[in-house]
Amino acid sequence: MAEVWDLPPDTMLKPTGSEWLIHLLLLIPDTQRVPTLMTIWRIWHAHNELTHDKPCPSIEGSRRFLVSYINSLMLIKQFPDADVIKGKMAVNPEIGFKRAGIGVDGRKKVRKKWTRPLMGETKLNTDGAFASNAAATGMVLRDHNGEVIFAACRELQQCTDPTEAEIAAIEEGIRLALQWTTLKFTVESDCAEAVELILETTPNTSACAFRINIIRELLGERDVKIVKISREANTVSHELAKLGRIQGRTDFWLSNVPQDIALAIANDCNLSVA
Repeated sequence: MAEVWDLPPDTMLKPTGSEWLIHLLLLIPDTQRVPTLMTIWRIWHAHNELTHDKPCPSIEGSRRFLVSYINSLMLIKQFPDADVIKGKMAVNPEIGFKRAGIGVDGRKKVRKKWTRPLMGETKLNTDGAFASNAAATGMVLRDHNGEVIFAACRELQQCTDPTEAEIAAIEEGIRLALQWTTLKFTVESDCAEAVELILETTPNTSACAFRINIIRELLGERDVKIVKISREANTVSHELAKLGRIQGRTDFWLSNVPQDIALAIANDCNLSVA
């Protein structure tokens, strides 16, 4: 476990009395306490299995279990109000079990907002929504003034998970952008997994391989790049995707947006920086 976690040296892990563990936890830094307790707990579990004539968990299996368990706990602590099922949050080990958005000095971090593209360029924001077996995509293309070129949402009839919804949104958004602008554009998504799958240089063998290969081909048709952004910088496409999912709606707006999205557009334009 010392290969993946910051654990105290072996010289400190020696029983020196009935309360040695309590003394150890008082001596080590916060970043080491939970990993140390989790490791000891797993050792006890393995010992308990052997005591009851059950197979002992493998070392690699225990390592993966503990890493996944700790990451899940940190995810809940760092993003208590987030939609964990959608799976867009990335655990920050440096924050540990503190809420994300609060710096190490205790001050709240400034939330990142949508920024306008450069003069003569456009920006495409995409998002996928998935919940309760209902899914949809949301896409919006804007120019350097923040003016909407098009906005769209589409209900997905067949979708298996949040990542597939995100990738579907990226594909459809690029197709529409190639049709409605001749300018260079950047694709922004708040789903790290989707962006990573698309940008990988190796052949993709995931369930979304077909869509990913199409997206890679579309990216080569023009000077297009795709980047990962924060969810706070992707509110308009998020609202469009939510609109499509909740209302089971497929719609397209040229140089306009539905009333439900107008406020999000206005907020982006007021807060964006060229």
